[in-house]
Amino acid sequence: MSTGYIEHLKELFCDIHEDIMKNLRETDKDYSELVRNNIEESIKIREILKSLNDEDRTFIFKNKDCTGRIEWIERETLYFQGYKDCIKLLNVLKLI
Repeated sequence: MSTGYIEHLKELFCDIHEDIMKNLRETDKDYSELVRNNIEESIKIREILKSLNDEDRTFIFKNKDCTGRIEWIERETLYFQGYKDCIKLLNVLKLI
């Protein structure tokens, strides 16, 4: 696959992901509540982080950033694998 094609798929994935998350917030009350709670807890976390020394705060930020990047790569990989599996299935069913 060409790099341009992969970049296009990544851009498409981002757009689809945003639409899915928006729809999820609008249709799943439990998820919406979790998001609201997370936002409220983030305020408290910021207060706690302010009380830490620079070294500890930097360590936590680096860990949070690393965790976020890991989760994004996992989601992206799962999405692309689903895309590939869908193409394979359509081929097996002789629909493409």
